[in-house]
Amino acid sequence: MIQEDYPIINGHFEYDGKTYDCTIAIERDIKVILQEAETSHKDSFDELYNRDSLVPYKVHIYLDKEDKPVFGVIIYLIEYKEYKDSNLKRTACGGYYPFWGNVLLPHPYQESICW
Repeated sequence: MIQEDYPIINGHFEYDGKTYDCTIAIERDIKVILQEAETSHKDSFDELYNRDSLVPYKVHIYLDKEDKPVFGVIIYLIEYKEYKDSNLKRTACGGYYPFWGNVLLPHPYQESICW
């Protein structure tokens, strides 16, 4: 599979003249990313990051042999509290989700939140 990156704007991205909706995946990812941070490293997370700054940045899409999107992973940015003025951010990635038509939808058996 080929992997390409596209910017996410207002919960959507464009590929090959079509608009793809990521809003459902974004909503789920943000919930799961913050929940994971709460569970695994709440104190350091709250000390280091501004949780309200977590936003989708781009999507990695994986294409089949016919260049059609099959799976996608949304990459998120989050601000460091200490370096807010310098615009320093780090990334987190959401789940690994299939496309259903023009929508990137969470799948109950494919989850890969990472920091």
